[in-house]
Amino acid sequence: MEDIFVVKRCKKIIIHGRRAGEYDHLPPDAAVWYRIADTRTQGFIGDGYDSEEDAVRVCRQLNAQSQVTARQS
Repeated sequence: MEDIFVVKRCKKIIIHGRRAGEYDHLPPDAAVWYRIADTRTQGFIGDGYDSEEDAVRVCRQLNAQSQVTARQS
């Protein structure tokens, strides 16, 4: 059975603000974060993860739960 949930790598741009009266501010930082995508609906599950390992762990749990549910049906 094919996995329903997969981990997607997403780009994240961190914009640094500045206070009134400041003229210089830091440039935006490019980073990544990870989201769990549902292959059936193309939607995302949860808020996202900074660590790929955390996203993969949760994704495996979701896929294991969905396979048990499918077998019971």
